[in-house]
Amino acid sequence: MSDRFFIRLLYGTLPLLVWAFHFFAVYLLVAAQCSPALITPQAPRHAMLAMLSVLALGACATLLWRARATLRDGAKDGAKNDANTPRLLDWAQAGGAVLAMLGVIWTSVPVLMIDGCG
Repeated sequence: MSDRFFIRLLYGTLPLLVWAFHFFAVYLLVAAQCSPALITPQAPRHAMLAMLSVLALGACATLLWRARATLRDGAKDGAKNDANTPRLLDWAQAGGAVLAMLGVIWTSVPVLMIDGCG
């Protein structure tokens, strides 16, 4: 158990968890703002949705930067030591971060185009 599998698995799937949280939070926020009790002429508030999307993109970009550094360091040391070569979870984190960034953008564009609750 010294390889800390579940910690590495969490790092590999963390970008996708950020995307899932963003998806859930954005649509929950829009539904709450467009409920009959809270509906206002400014609903849904685009600034809150944009801020949530920027935070999610920042988290995914940070995770992608970290995965890129892991892959780069593993590629440099890979010729010397086979134990440091990039593993499947390192590639999964990098690919998941790219996919999560695209997913956050794909989720954000239609929500930011909403003109009001209807």
